[in-house]
Amino acid sequence: MKSQLTNHRVDLQDCTIFYQQSRLESSSIPILLLHGWGISTEPYQEVLELLAQHHTIIAPDLPSFARSTYSGLISDYVTYSKFLLQFLSVLDLQQFHVVGHSFGGGIAITLSTLVPEKVRSVILIDSTGIPTPSIPEMIPRRAIEMTAQLFLPRLRLKLVDIPLVFSYNLLFNTKNVIQGLLISLYEDISHLLPKIQAPCLLVWSEKDLTTPLDFHASSLRSHL
Repeated sequence: MKSQLTNHRVDLQDCTIFYQQSRLESSSIPILLLHGWGISTEPYQEVLELLAQHHTIIAPDLPSFARSTYSGLISDYVTYSKFLLQFLSVLDLQQFHVVGHSFGGGIAITLSTLVPEKVRSVILIDSTGIPTPSIPEMIPRRAIEMTAQLFLPRLRLKLVDIPLVFSYNLLFNTKNVIQGLLISLYEDISHLLPKIQAPCLLVWSEKDLTTPLDFHASSLRSHL
């Protein structure tokens, strides 16, 4: 089956952003999908293809990850969001829905407060943005979670696609992989949540041990 997504790139002053896009429909408000920490849009292909059947999709690799090149250190969610605003300006997107998964959720929250007039809705999937347990506490949780994932369907995604892109980023984008982890664990942007003006949907897995449902979702709901 032919892919409904095509590959593109935008050259900004300081970085190049690679992105996938489905056919732009004049009557459709695009969905901007922001991927999780340490990876790229590549592991989301099945989801992107399904969404592209009914919606206009724009899915960038975040700056410095995978095919989006940037040599500097990105220190916080705001800096990521400002790069994306430059990217969206080049595409001349005046309105969009934003979906943020994990680390992409923290960026989606920030982006939604920087340009509230452009964001039509926000979907946060197992989002970061509220400090999690410390690294020593998080590592065994993540180990349990990754072991459990081996028994889930789509083994290629878990054993090939995600490890390949993560390994690439760890080798060639090491400083932002590490910095992104620190941002996702420790940067608290809960004060931004009441500033989100668009309708917001929270989607969470009860089996998520890294960003646990009982802590994050309750905190998010209390602020939204």
